[in-house]
Amino acid sequence: MMARPSRHKQPEAPRRNWPVAGLAAVGFVVAGYLAVTKLGGENPLFCTAGGGCDIVQASRYAVFLGLPTALWGAALYAAIGVVALMGLDARRWLAAFLLAVAGVSFSGYLTYLQLVEIRAFCGYCVLSAVIAVAIFTVLLMQRPAGSGRRFPARKPRVVAFGAITAVATVLIGAGYFAASSPATATAQEALARHLADSGAMMYGAYWCPACGEQKAQFGPAAYLIPYVECDPRMPGSDPGLCTRLEIKLYPTWFIKGVRYEGVLSIDRLATLSDFEKSSP
Repeated sequence: MMARPSRHKQPEAPRRNWPVAGLAAVGFVVAGYLAVTKLGGENPLFCTAGGGCDIVQASRYAVFLGLPTALWGAALYAAIGVVALMGLDARRWLAAFLLAVAGVSFSGYLTYLQLVEIRAFCGYCVLSAVIAVAIFTVLLMQRPAGSGRRFPARKPRVVAFGAITAVATVLIGAGYFAASSPATATAQEALARHLADSGAMMYGAYWCPACGEQKAQFGPAAYLIPYVECDPRMPGSDPGLCTRLEIKLYPTWFIKGVRYEGVLSIDRLATLSDFEKSSP
């Protein structure tokens, strides 16, 4: 007796999601390029030395957990792309969606830092944020319809999981940057004023990435750093003084009559200038 064919069709395997995978690929290229330039100490294309991108890349916010922040973004885009290429069934869709939420949340937080703390914008960072929002939007439009107890597709739970992911992402980022901050904004300003009052001086050039990194350590108080511009192309520069002092490496500091070359940490500057001893 022949077996009767089953009336139940085998469920179709989820198809690869090319729109999401494509956006993730573009995001990976953008973030990966930023990470490579950060690791190599180079300026990204179309970003002038001393410009917004240079300042953002030189800031302490460009490093997260010991690695370039952009590298974490590249890893996130890669993860979303892999999931999309595996096919977005309900559970994989949820995984990709939560990764997108994390990307949008952290990109939004970094954009806030650029606006409020760094006061400079990086075009590549903004582009990456736009890509993250695009991926989030596409995934939101493709949310699978709920059925039975397949919890990933239920809207209330998706909203709850997304909200938890967003809040956790921002709290982790803010907590890390707060814990790794070398000084508060008030202390940064006080140190910059103390350096000026004590006769310390920083010599540099507007196109120097290391000078941008040094200034970024002072955050909004960077304009208070006692500074001499050595490049004659900049108004107010004093190349003659730099030549007499034989300034060959930027930045070069003179603190209490002693020369120090290269980027100095906030703590090192405070120690060399006796900032803590002079503070009330």
